[in-house]
Amino acid sequence: MKKVFLLTIALLGAATTFAQTISYGFKAGVNFSEISASVQNITATSKSLTGFHVGGIVDFGFKSFSIQPGILYTTKGGSSSDVTADGGTGANASKITLNYLEIPINFLYHAPTRKGSVFIGGGPYVGVGLSGSAPLVDENGQPTGQKQSVHFGSTADDIGNPDIGINLLGGYQFTNKMFLSAGYGFGLANLSNEIIARIHNQGLSFSIGYFFK
Repeated sequence: MKKVFLLTIALLGAATTFAQTISYGFKAGVNFSEISASVQNITATSKSLTGFHVGGIVDFGFKSFSIQPGILYTTKGGSSSDVTADGGTGANASKITLNYLEIPINFLYHAPTRKGSVFIGGGPYVGVGLSGSAPLVDENGQPTGQKQSVHFGSTADDIGNPDIGINLLGGYQFTNKMFLSAGYGFGLANLSNEIIARIHNQGLSFSIGYFFK
């Protein structure tokens, strides 16, 4: 992890030095997240959970290409009524929401059009888990009004931290500096601390943003 951060700092330092343009902006939008899980030969994917993301981005431009790092507050997780909660109460978790501070670095190709440019690309991300929760429902699927906290850590009951993965991104940037984008992220890091299990984040996102400069 230390080598990844050092490489990132070196890359951004070089981008700052040699970039032909530097633009600062923000983006926000909606997430449709899922959790995929596998235990031995059994694999399952949760239902989609609707969430959001918001944060700042910087675009280092090089002719038809750019490097675009950012820092985002984003929600991930999944929706299900079949995940048994701890405590033996007979209640089930209706969904699980995971809140992250995410740092993506996307490498984009830009194709100019008459009123802007189309861009496509992708890159790695690192998400640091901040908090999580799972509202509980009873055996009939009715809300109990209770929440189960989700913790990030290294024990068997915790969610592994950080989340590391790859983003794919495409969109359109208008000449007025507003842009629309759609992305898909899939986690590479195993979020389970159990040897026999593997858990990964994945999901779609749709964003709107604006560059001030």
